[in-house]
Amino acid sequence: MKKITWDDNYFYVNGKREKFVSGSIHYFRVHPEYWRDRLLKLKECGCNCVETYVSWHLHEKRRGELDFSGWLDLGAYLDLIAEMGLYAIVRPGPYICSECDFGGLPWWLLQTPDIAVRCSDERYQSACKPYLERVCEIIRPRLISNGGCVAFVQLENEYGSYGNDKKHLEWLRDLYIDNGIDCPFITSDGAFSMLLKYGTLDGTLASVNYQYDPSYLDVLRELRPNQPLAVMELWTGRQDHWNKNNPLRDIDEVKKSVEDAIDKAELVNMYMFHGGTTLGFMNSIHEKDTLTVVTNSYDVDAPLDEFGRRTPKYYAEQEAICKRLGLEIKNTATDTVLYPYADATLVGTATLHGLPLRSTESITTLPMEAYDQGYGYIIYTADILVDFDGVDLVLPEVHDIAHVYVDGEYTATFDRCDKDRRLPLSNGVHKLAILVESMGRVQTGHAMIDRKGLVGDVKLDLCSISTTLKPFGYKVYNLPLDTLPEEYCEVPTVNSPAFYRYELDVDEPCDTVVNFSGFTRGVVFVNGFNLGRHWDTVYKKNRAYIPAPLLKKGKNEIVVFDVLHKNSEKRIWFGE
Repeated sequence: MKKITWDDNYFYVNGKREKFVSGSIHYFRVHPEYWRDRLLKLKECGCNCVETYVSWHLHEKRRGELDFSGWLDLGAYLDLIAEMGLYAIVRPGPYICSECDFGGLPWWLLQTPDIAVRCSDERYQSACKPYLERVCEIIRPRLISNGGCVAFVQLENEYGSYGNDKKHLEWLRDLYIDNGIDCPFITSDGAFSMLLKYGTLDGTLASVNYQYDPSYLDVLRELRPNQPLAVMELWTGRQDHWNKNNPLRDIDEVKKSVEDAIDKAELVNMYMFHGGTTLGFMNSIHEKDTLTVVTNSYDVDAPLDEFGRRTPKYYAEQEAICKRLGLEIKNTATDTVLYPYADATLVGTATLHGLPLRSTESITTLPMEAYDQGYGYIIYTADILVDFDGVDLVLPEVHDIAHVYVDGEYTATFDRCDKDRRLPLSNGVHKLAILVESMGRVQTGHAMIDRKGLVGDVKLDLCSISTTLKPFGYKVYNLPLDTLPEEYCEVPTVNSPAFYRYELDVDEPCDTVVNFSGFTRGVVFVNGFNLGRHWDTVYKKNRAYIPAPLLKKGKNEIVVFDVLHKNSEKRIWFGE
């Protein structure tokens, strides 16, 4: 039986001093067949520990339906970590941020109109409890006290940057204790006194998060003189966005930050060591008042790139760590080779008419969650009578991008940044359709209560007499894209949503990257699996990573959903 203790300066495992040098690798962002490869590279970099979040929003996509299988098999991941002789830091949240939709909270919480999250709201805590109890069932036999690898469990995440509800932190701690979790509890916060005071609990370990300045550890030392120094997130890279340019970090600066952190702290976790991919619709929007959308690639300028390949930063960090710890440098792991398959063949197109869309009669326009939908797209339709000169259709808040069709013709696009969301309507009865794209919920702060679709009422502005009408009576169609068309024969018109079905012949499944030319924005599926978004922007290559296990010998189906068909040559091709 192992036990972790500490004094003012050091950690001990069964009385022997232990320095924890860790890297972040999230199991849910890496195909399970590649877990061993990524962990081996972490170990050969000199690390003796791996950190992972646990993603509530993935494990409970529908309330009451917990899933810890396959790609989400946390227990199998922890068993592999133990087999490889590594420690683990587990961070179950429930809030994790991690550039995930709603910070890793499940969308269905937002079906409760006035719910308060990340606090002692009983409705929030009762929703958390089954998930956390299941996590405890998985962690408990894998604690180091039971011969496993789990050395630390984190309470919440950067809570000091959100609020100061100590009763909620105590509730989380007590839930873990009641469920047999006997390892040290730890919190992580920004390296400022106020944030640490808000986010920590007496009797738990505290840690700081920062980028490169080790003097931030002095703030922790002043607040917690009776514990070793700890860095839960040493930011060695940066997050990335579809519609923004984020420069790479200087490698020498990163190397020095690792050296300084290891010299001063007894627990150092590099965030991220390997980012992997945020799959499906699980990425976030960074800020409320901008459409800054986090990419599906979670490469984040990490030492291992999205595909698991060692970068120059890997070797710089390996040198820094191994020198500090007196370890011999060795590299036995192999790196991924991205195979340049021949172009896929277009075999058909389809419009939304080919999908069995669920519809709801609705008096007013409500957010997506009110129609029991969490992700994807939603369509609001209505017949609008105009019998007055000078009438503007005015849209409410748009979360996040709305495409307006009048009498079947594309008319305008608005997004959440547009302050003026109006367009003129001529006299007559018009068939109105508004297709809204969700680009991910805000990841952090109080703006993360970010319902999708139309948030508010559509109005008609009779401009000349300063009168506003609110039309009622809508038919709302859910478009979560959890099913795809069965037949591909309809030819899309310009600016209409469409599906493009391709076939790729594969002799041997290999890792590859699929690139998109001539498309606007949407989602890509490989053999029915949602790889995530594609988006043609000036800042990023429009592409998506396909791990080899998602392919099969013979014919493979690739379906590209494009939200606005353009009259341009479309092509998907493979390789970097």
